[in-house]
Amino acid sequence: MSSARCTRCVLSSSFPGLTFDGEGVCSFCRGELMLTSEESAVEHARRQVEQLFAVRTRPYDAVLCNSGGKDSSYTLKLAVEKYGLRVLSFTLDNGFISPKAFENIRCVVDALGVDHLTVRPSMQILRRIFKAAALLPIYRDKTLTRISAGCNACISIVNTTGLRLALEKSAPFILAGFTLGQIPANAIVYRNNFRFLAESREESLGRLRAAVGREVDEYYGIGDSLLDRAGPSPHNVNLLCLERVTDEEIVQAVQVLGWQRPKDVDGCSSNCQLNTFNNHVHQRRFGYSPYELELSHLIRKGLMSREEALEKIADQPLEQLAAIASRLELSPPERVALWIPPGRPPA
Repeated sequence: MSSARCTRCVLSSSFPGLTFDGEGVCSFCRGELMLTSEESAVEHARRQVEQLFAVRTRPYDAVLCNSGGKDSSYTLKLAVEKYGLRVLSFTLDNGFISPKAFENIRCVVDALGVDHLTVRPSMQILRRIFKAAALLPIYRDKTLTRISAGCNACISIVNTTGLRLALEKSAPFILAGFTLGQIPANAIVYRNNFRFLAESREESLGRLRAAVGREVDEYYGIGDSLLDRAGPSPHNVNLLCLERVTDEEIVQAVQVLGWQRPKDVDGCSSNCQLNTFNNHVHQRRFGYSPYELELSHLIRKGLMSREEALEKIADQPLEQLAAIASRLELSPPERVALWIPPGRPPA
């Protein structure tokens, strides 16, 4: 499935709500006021971070969601070296993290002298969650303009786990490697409110619960007893949004710590093999890549060329889809429903 792209960035005509002028420039690229407003939001977030980080807590100032990718690795470097935070790093092992990404996690946390935990949920449950997210309308279409359904299901578990750890360790901050484009400018710094979050996602969680079972509550929920005794909720802080830095500069910075780019992932990921599957399903369902909004934002900010962004989107090792489908235990009819090429059915 293909569609016309903006001549200035990489947004497709299939992207919801997008319009083009006579020169083929999209409405996002014409929205110069949006960039001005974003710069104000970033400056406000910098002042917030300066004030918040002035007060330190032990044993940990922050819990950091560490995927092993370049962005979370660079965020950990910023937290330790630029801001002087004592960090507890953790990784959610979703069963599809590249072996090289695990090596990168070990190298980076060791180089920075950071404590690290790995959390591995039941793969039986995770497979059912990922299959449901791919096959069923678990999330509203509007939710999926910035992220694929599979990645949304996974990152929601990451965020919940990060919050649970922060509450248990009395850490006042949760850090993640999100960039602007992945999140809106008003989400660079915010205080966590899990009860409000739980209410807002009950609709999608209810659909996931119906498809997978009540076991999902263990991964997407936090008990009232912990919420009640933990004290003030931590702030989520996305430090990478405060930096004006290119992909290549990020890679160069983390390579000093021993990080190396995995060769078994797609061009839009530096850690997760499942990303190719999630991108494929999203592209076939909606007609555009879930990374287009993020990449188009980087182009408008002058941090990436249009050619670089197109290369990232095109770098999709679709030959891996059959193997991923087998690991997810997709049946032949499910493979057909998800446009997966034929392969050996699961044993």
